Amino acid sequence: MDWQAQRYRSPEAYYQAVYQAFRQAQLSAGQAPADGAGDLNHTFRIGGQVVRLNFASQALVPRITPALEHLRVEPGEDAQLEVCLWDSASTRTPFPPHPWSGEGAVAIAQDFDPGEGRIYFHDDRLRMYFYLEEMALFLDENSRRAIFWVPDAAGLPIHETAAPLRSLLHWWFGDESTQFVHAAGVGTPQGGVLLVGRGGSGKSTSTLACLGSGLQIAGDDYCLVTNRGNPVVHSLYCSAKIEPGFLSRLPSYSMTAGRTFDDGGDKSVVYLCNLNHAQIILQFPLLALFIPRITGGQDTSLRPAPAMHGLKALAPSTIFQLVEPGEKAFRALARLARQVPSYYLDLGTDLRQIPGVIMDYLHSRGGVGG
Repeated sequence: MDWQAQRYRSPEAYYQAVYQAFRQAQLSAGQAPADGAGDLNHTFRIGGQVVRLNFASQALVPRITPALEHLRVEPGEDAQLEVCLWDSASTRTPFPPHPWSGEGAVAIAQDFDPGEGRIYFHDDRLRMYFYLEEMALFLDENSRRAIFWVPDAAGLPIHETAAPLRSLLHWWFGDESTQFVHAAGVGTPQGGVLLVGRGGSGKSTSTLACLGSGLQIAGDDYCLVTNRGNPVVHSLYCSAKIEPGFLSRLPSYSMTAGRTFDDGGDKSVVYLCNLNHAQIILQFPLLALFIPRITGGQDTSLRPAPAMHGLKALAPSTIFQLVEPGEKAFRALARLARQVPSYYLDLGTDLRQIPGVIMDYLHSRGGVGG
C-alpha cells in the first residue's frame, strides 16, 4: 500500500496516530497520560512476564480484569509489555481514520477476508488487526506496547470478557518455545494434563468435574505452554464456561455466574477465583494430552491414543482462533504432541469418576505428591 497517498506516511505513523488518540482519550476521561495512576492501571504476571494494562477510563476495567484477577501482582516492577485500552463511547474520543479506502484495504493485508471484514497487517515491527468496526488491535514490538480499542465497552462480547486480549497475548508470547493453546489444564504442582479437542467434546465438563477433588485448574478454555525442553502449562484466565444443567449441580457458583452467551448452546461464564483461589494452579509440568470423548456409558476410562490424534485434537481449534497464518503455531503444537503421550479420556455419565481417572494417571507418572 502507498501510505503516502493516504493519510499516513508509514505504518509506524499510523500506529503513532492511534497511540496519540489513546492519550487524548485519557485526557478526555480525566486521566493525565503520564500519571500512571492507581485504579486505571492494573499489573499481572502472565507466563512469567509482567504485563501492565493501562486503561483510559473505567469503562473497560470490569470487562477485562476479572478473568485475569488470579494473576494480579503489586505495581512497581518494570513491565515487559504495556497494553493501552480504550473505547470511544466513554472517552468521547473517535478512532483515527483508517489508512485505506476501498480496494486499498487488500494491499496492506497478509490475511484479508472481505466476507468477515477482517484485515491483518504485519511487518518486522508492527502488527495490526481490524475486525469490521468492532475492534482494533496493535502491537509495536520496538516499544513493547500494545493497543486495544473498541467503539463501546458496553458492547464487548462476553466471549471477549471471558478470555480477554487473547490475540494480543498470542502475538506477544507466540514463538516456537511459547504457545497460546485452546485447551483446558488440570493438575497439581508436580504435573498435569491438557484436555484438548473441539468445542462440545467434554473439555469443560471434565475440567469442572475436578473441582474439590484435589486437582487444580489452570484454565477451562485457554492456557499458555512454554516448551524449552520440558513443557510447562501456565494459567491465563480464571473464567470457566458452564452449561445451565451443570451449574445447577454447583450451587456455590450461582452468585458468581456472569452474563450468558451462546456458544453452541447457552452457557454461563463464572470466575473460579471468586469461588476459591485454591482451585487455581498457576503452572505445572505437562505430562500428557487427554482427548475427551463422550461415550454415553456410565464409567470413565483412559486408553492410549496416537500422537497424531493428540495433535489433531489440539491444533485445529487453536490455529482457527489465530488472526494470522498458523505455520509457526502448528510447528510448536506438533513438537508438543511428539514430546508428551496422548490418551483418549472416554467420559462416562458418572462425573465423579473423572477426577479419579486423571489423578490415578498423574500418580503413575509422579504427578501427585505424597
